[in-house]
This record gives sequence, structure tokens and C-alpha cells, in this order.
Amino acid sequence: MTNTTMNEQKYLDLLKEVYQEGEWRSDRTGTGVSSLFGKQVVYDLKDGFPLLTTKKIHWKSVVHELLWFLKGDTNVRYLQENGVHIWDSWRRPYNLDRDIEIIEPRKAVPALYSGNFSRAKINTKADTIERELSIIWHRMMHKCYDPTHTRYAYYGAVGVTVHPDWHDVAAFIKGVQKIPHWWYRANNPKGFDLDKDYYGANQYGPNTSVWLKAEENHIYTRTVKPVLVRDSTGTTRLYLSQAEAARRTGMSTSTLNRIMKYGIPRPYGENKKFEGWEFDVAEFCGLLPRLKLIEDGELGPIYSAQYRNLRTSDGKTVDQIQNLIDGIKTDPYGRRHIVSAWNPSDLHNMALPPCHAFYQIYVHTDGTMDLQLMQRSADAYIGIPYNIASYTLLLMMIAQVTGYKAGRFIHTLGDTHLYRNHVDAYLIQKDRTILPPPTVTVDPDIKSIFDFKYQDIILDNYNPHPAIKAPVAV
Repeated sequence: MTNTTMNEQKYLDLLKEVYQEGEWRSDRTGTGVSSLFGKQVVYDLKDGFPLLTTKKIHWKSVVHELLWFLKGDTNVRYLQENGVHIWDSWRRPYNLDRDIEIIEPRKAVPALYSGNFSRAKINTKADTIERELSIIWHRMMHKCYDPTHTRYAYYGAVGVTVHPDWHDVAAFIKGVQKIPHWWYRANNPKGFDLDKDYYGANQYGPNTSVWLKAEENHIYTRTVKPVLVRDSTGTTRLYLSQAEAARRTGMSTSTLNRIMKYGIPRPYGENKKFEGWEFDVAEFCGLLPRLKLIEDGELGPIYSAQYRNLRTSDGKTVDQIQNLIDGIKTDPYGRRHIVSAWNPSDLHNMALPPCHAFYQIYVHTDGTMDLQLMQRSADAYIGIPYNIASYTLLLMMIAQVTGYKAGRFIHTLGDTHLYRNHVDAYLIQKDRTILPPPTVTVDPDIKSIFDFKYQDIILDNYNPHPAIKAPVAV
């Protein structure tokens, strides 16, 4: 084994160990894995850039994802626009833990309908989504335009209509898949309603409707009484209802109801911590307090947000990447050159909790720099090859902008697993010959880590074996 094959052989040895010595167990995805815990592999750049050659790795995904992280971007749009689809299967979880915004009601001119929607037959042979949306369209049209319908008294009789663009069932099916939260409805058909009350609207249409979970929809069909809470530090937060304010502050609902009705008494017992707090009903003069809609493609506060805009309890943000660079420049031998993506207070809003949880930089007295990654969960066949390449590239970029030479990437692994449906692909890869590694160079004129662009990172002499397809466990 030559020095140029050592890095890849270390990875293949790890993969072999996971396959042969791991314990077979169930997992979150229901696929089944062979798993080991507590491994470490060291990749030295003196032996070449550790990009696998026994199967082709999609280099564009490695680079664009890393640049995306460094931008602080949390929406898949940038990746998709650049031909990268590794995050397509995930989105920020839909829940009620979202910031609040104040919006104007959207009232529309009533739209008359002279057609006969009853003749628009439901195509029972259509795909499931088209058939379900056809049923929703019929129900919507009946309750808005059919005086004999049981729900007409609550809709058509009080002036609720349907925008002309949605009078045609085919146009409705196409258009309703473009309004906010469609991704969530498509992946959970029974849990979401077509809603106009979010905008306080009197019409169903492209600009007045959203898909909402029933529990959120019910909030807006009632009179919303938002609560302003100011704690003892002076920090003010707005909650959509008394129940939500009680849940988020840790106060019992009954206690908060008494406070809102009679004023806050002298705190005692478990309420002692609320001494100095103020609670008020928020008034918005006809405007509507609403939970912010989740932008299409949003992944929540994942790696990118934690790296560049970590939110603190006092409402401020921390740029961990800038702090890292500044720390290396001012105190290169410091022991606090750490970037953490693991933020317990944000996990419930992330599309996927961080697998690569945190990394640390170490500067040697000879001017070389190492990066150690602590990865809590490692998909040995698909994920680890990308992690190795991504963090080695990150090491090169950090070293360049701080004036050091990239040395070793140290990969420390927690739960390291091979999915059962990746075994066949592994058996193909293990018999392939390791080829010479490629060379990777970064533009030496780049002095800020935030200035790197895709074209500033050059991959040369990459001639791997063909890619091996394997499914991603979601």
C-alpha cells in the first residue's frame, strides 16, 4: 500500500469493520443497521486529498453544501439551483413554535360563479393527490355557492367566495400546490386543511389561502388574543394566545388566566421566578397576529444557522465561524477553537438534528493545522465519504485564511452504522482497486472564508470508479 492509497484504505477498513463486527439493530428509519460505537480515523493531507476513488463522489455536492453552510443559508433553494439535491427529502418540522408577525387582512371582491360545478366529475382513476384535491374543490365550491349545502350558512351566506382562477377544477389542482405549506400537506394529506382565515380573508384563492394543520387553523377561526410578556430582564416576547404564553414561560394556564384578569399578585412558591414580570394583552388595531409561514424549502435552524446566526436566550445572535477565525488569528494555541451545531433548544425545529455535532481546530507550533470532527451519527456508506471530503476542504479553507498549512482531518465517530440496504453496494465497492487520489487547490488570493465561491476550489485528476447507487434512509 502506497502513501497515496492510505487515506482511502483507512475508510474501507472502517467500513469493513462496521459490516463484519457491528451489531445488527433497529434504527429510526426502520431500515436496520450494523452499528459500532466510538471509532476514530485520521486522514493526513500529506497522503493526498481523501476523496474516494473506489466509487465516484459528487464533488459539486461536497463544495456547494459547504459554501451553503458558510453562507448561513437554511433553504434548499441555493442547493437545488446548483444541481445539489442531498437535502431534498427534508424540511423544517411543522409545529407552532414559530415567530409571530403582524399582517394585514386580505379582503377580496366577491366572485360570482355561473357555472355548474356539480358536472365537474371526480376522476377516480387519477393519482391520489389529484383525486383528493378534486374532492376538496367540490366541497369548497358547494359550501360557497350551493345554498342547499349544510355548510353554506357559514360560508356562501356570509359572503365567502372562490377566486375566479380557482373556479376551474384543473386550475385549482395546479394552483393549490403552489400556496404556502404545500410540501407539508403533500407529505401528510390527512393532517392539513385549506385555510383562508390565516389572512382573515373572505375568499379562497391563490393569494388568500394556505395549508394549515387543524390545530393552527382553529386558532385563527377564533378571536386571537395575543399576549405580550416582559420578563425581569426587560426582554419582551409575543405569544399568540394565553395558552401558548403559559406553555412557553412554564407558568400554569390557570395562574396566567388569573394574572390577565386581576393583575399579577405578589409571587410566591413556584411563581417566585416570575417576580418583576409583566403580562399584557396585545392590541393591533385591526391587524392580525399570526405565526410566520414556513418558507418553501426551509430546513429550520440546522448547521448553517448555528454556524452563522446562533440565537441566544436574550435575542442576540452569535457568528461562530467569524469567532473561530478571529480566535485562531489572535490566540492560535487556544483550546476554545470550537464550532458547535448541537443546540438542544433548537433541535425540535431542525429538519434533521446535526449528525456532525461539533468540530475543533488545533494549531501546531510548526505551522500546521488539524481539524477534529465529533460526529454523533455516521452513515458509513453514503454519509461518511462526504463528511471526510467536506471537512478536509473546510480545514484547507480555514488554514489558508488564517495563514497556516492544512495537516490532518481527525474523524471521531459515535454511532457508526451501515444500513442493511447498503450492504450490496458495499460488497461491490470493497473489491475495487484504490486509484490515485485527486488534487484539490483553493484560490490563494482568497483572504476571507466567506468570499470563497465554487470556482475558487479546483478539483484535478479525479478519475474514480463509477458511482454506486444506494438509497438514502430518511
